[in-house]
Amino acid sequence: MLKVTVSAKGQIVIPASLRRQLGLKNGDRVALEPVDGAILLRPVPRHPLLAMRGTLKTVGEEKLTAVLLRERALDRERENR
Repeated sequence: MLKVTVSAKGQIVIPASLRRQLGLKNGDRVALEPVDGAILLRPVPRHPLLAMRGTLKTVGEEKLTAVLLRERALDRERENR
């Protein structure tokens, strides 16, 4: 059994050996659940699309939001013709 200390802010450090065993990486989320006077800590599965968040920020020098807005404006023009 591993023992950890709770900080003044309520934080704990999950030991590296346990993080490796569970495959936890920086930014991963965990769920906490009280169970019979204990705390159950369970990794939250990564959503495949959320894992890609931030990887497609620009097209050349243009942000994807600007590209999407331009394309939607073009679609509206085509529909109005």
